[in-house]
Order: sequence, then C-alpha cells, then structure tokens
Amino acid sequence: MKSLFGSLLVASVVALAGMTSAEAQTRIRIGGTGTPEGPDTKVIELFKSNMEKQLGNKVAVEIYPASQLGTWSEMVEQVKGGVLECMYESVGDLGSYNPVSNIEGVAYLYRDEDHFFRIWRGPVGKAIIASIAKDSGFQIVGPGFRGFRQFLVKRPVDRLADLQGMKIRVPGIPAYVTSISALGVNPTSIAFEETYAALQQGVVDGLEQPLVAIRDQRFYEVADHLVITNHMAETMAFICNAPWYAKLDAPVRAAFEKAADDSADWYRKYTDENSQKIIDELKAHGVKVHTPNLAEFAERAATAKHDPSLDPIIAQFRTVK
Repeated sequence: MKSLFGSLLVASVVALAGMTSAEAQTRIRIGGTGTPEGPDTKVIELFKSNMEKQLGNKVAVEIYPASQLGTWSEMVEQVKGGVLECMYESVGDLGSYNPVSNIEGVAYLYRDEDHFFRIWRGPVGKAIIASIAKDSGFQIVGPGFRGFRQFLVKRPVDRLADLQGMKIRVPGIPAYVTSISALGVNPTSIAFEETYAALQQGVVDGLEQPLVAIRDQRFYEVADHLVITNHMAETMAFICNAPWYAKLDAPVRAAFEKAADDSADWYRKYTDENSQKIIDELKAHGVKVHTPNLAEFAERAATAKHDPSLDPIIAQFRTVK
C-alpha cells in the first residue's frame, strides 16, 4: 500500500503541476526511478526538450526522477489510476497487470540488439503494444534498449553450477521469477529501492540488472563478482495511462511518438558506446568479471514453464529474422 508520505507527495505534485503549466494545453508528468544524473533521467530530459521544440508552449512536460513519486510499483498504480500521466520504466513492470507484458522476463529471447529493435519497431511489437493498451489500460511508447541484464553476486561464478542455490534479487514479476528459477537459483523479490541494503545485510547473495543500473546504483559496493550472462534484454519505455493517451490531439500524439523514439535511439547509442566503459569502471572498483559458457545457461532457461498465454508470443518473437 502506498505510504501516507507518497500520497501527500503525489498530491503536492499534482497541485504544483496545475500551477506551473496552467498556460499549456497539454500537461505531461513523467516519473522514474533513475538517478538524477543517470541515462534513464537523460532520456526523459531529451524527451522533454524534443516535445517543447516540436510543440512550444502547447505542452508542459514535468519530470520526477529518483523515485520522487514513489517506488516503480507505486508509480504503476498512479499511472493506472490516472493520477500520473506517464512513467519511464521497464515494460516488465506491467507483468502483474497484463500477462503479455511478461515477455520482458523470458530469458534468451533476443539474438542481439538489432533483433530487439526489429521486433519492437515491427508489426509483432506493435501488435503487442496494442494488446497491452487494450487489455490493461497502459500505453507503451518508444520501446528502448537499456542493455542486457547480468548477474552481480558475492562469490565467483564461472559456470552455471556455481550459481546454484544462490538467493538472487529479482523484480516481483512472474516471468522474471520463473526464468531465474529455471537457472537453479532462489529468486527473491525485494523492492528495487531496498536492494542495496538487502545485499549489504546478506538477505540476498546477488541481483540481476543491466550494467548501467549496477553502476549508477553503486551495487558494486556490496557485491563484487559480475557474471556476464546477457540473459534478458531490458525494454525501457514511456508507460502512460492509455485512456489519457488516446484523448491527446493527433499532433501531440505524433510529437510524443517521435520524441519517445528519438530518446530510445539515444539510449541505444549510449548503451553501445558505454557498456565496455562501465565494465572497466566496475573493474576499477575491484569487481571481478566472469564470462561463463552461455550455452548451458540458455539450455537451462529453455526449461522454464511460463504462463501458457506467452507461448504464441514467444514463438512470434523468435520467428522475426
């Protein structure tokens, strides 16, 4: 349940937004969990700049990074209820609201990032986005590649056997839990904002996150073995209240889509240019990097028993060349 503080904060944001954007025809508030200086927040800032260049004072975009509006789960509730227009987070955050969104948590689904974009910007991805909007009330705009997810643990992992039985923090999303369980570890759902403390206190033995989150959230301070597994691709997007989005004027929707896609293109370039740099930074902080044979990881992941409703979607994704 959302805290009283969170409720009061949201209420104050709503009131403040009403005053600061009274002159604008369209007000868009966007929440996020990224650090103020991190790339997640940069994406939202670029979106804001792009929208204002296209529409001028016809739009007011207000951004609230660093969990100012609550945890990611609280923001999902706010977007669902229409209290918040949009958030910039992982598509997988919607897994508890719509089974289709659990596609985010299926391991070894994408061959590479080109395959990722051919799916999400092609007919298969657009059909999935339409299905989520229709069935759950969330509109996904501008799917972007945040990089592949890796394991960060407290002891060496040079093969799949070394990972067995470890308690690994995962999002409380069904497909993530199923996929990680299939690898022989003990998935433990802990709020993202509580993960650092959980690692520090030994509640969990590790986590799985994209490189950028491992660095920006300083998780390397409490776990020092990075295992390059590339087990899932992080699909970031603007997640909006679908009824609100549908009511936007056509020019505003067109500008929104362009700004979101442009931001996704920036994130892809950022990921490509910085992944090895981030690994080097982590090494400089004392992190040991392990590169196990991924064939056994993929083989074990294929035994995961996901919600049957995902089977045809998985098949569609894998047929995209």
